[in-house]
Amino acid sequence: MDTIPNLHGGPPVVAQAIVELKGVHKRHGLGLSGVQALHDIDLTLAQGEMVAICGPSGSGKTSLLNIIGMLDTASEGSVVIGRLLVSQMPDQARTDLRSDMIGFVFQSFSLIPVMTAHENVLLPLMLRGHLDEAALEAAEQRAADLLSRLGLATQMRHYPARLDPSQSQRVAIARALVTHPRLVVADEPTSRLDNGCVRLVMDLFARFQYEHGTGFVISTRDQRQFSRVNRTLQLNEGRLSATPTEARRRPLRVQV
Repeated sequence: MDTIPNLHGGPPVVAQAIVELKGVHKRHGLGLSGVQALHDIDLTLAQGEMVAICGPSGSGKTSLLNIIGMLDTASEGSVVIGRLLVSQMPDQARTDLRSDMIGFVFQSFSLIPVMTAHENVLLPLMLRGHLDEAALEAAEQRAADLLSRLGLATQMRHYPARLDPSQSQRVAIARALVTHPRLVVADEPTSRLDNGCVRLVMDLFARFQYEHGTGFVISTRDQRQFSRVNRTLQLNEGRLSATPTEARRRPLRVQV
């Protein structure tokens, strides 16, 4: 657990762990052709913490994010998300929990081609069930506000085919945030962005940390993010270690 400065005065508060991995291994395939993607991973992420996982291609970053995001299961070890032992949950229970608490940013963006940018962002809220007129209006406004904050006010009605890679990546980021998730799992979320757009994204992430206590785990090789995260961890050949910046860990600062 982490100590968080109390923004309203008084003693600091303690941040509960939102992710706990212990002794996690991941193997893809069977027999001699199988690949060991992760080796004995121990990792704890506090609620409201932003952690960057860096490493070269093939180091296991996507495998680790898929396990944290409950898109995949560990071959060995325990995975606790939101205090629930998800490594022993049935598939449907993991799916429901994932929908309730996690937002994703995929490398491939995964936008729906027949939906506009605004509709793509709105989709996670629509999937939660029927919305009455007032709730639908509020959801539409939330999606529009996120797109505007990411510099996409004039592209809201564009379909993905009309968006360039930078715009598509920002739409995917807005979609991950629209449900105000407890945790965002982001795979190379700034790889297609210029410096101005990186600042927009990282400012928005920081705002969600502060206002909603959202935690972020980010797979990245983009050093422009490193000064904005609380911790940077290194993954090499499936083994996780602290980088030199781990010793100078930035404090958490979230609303309490």
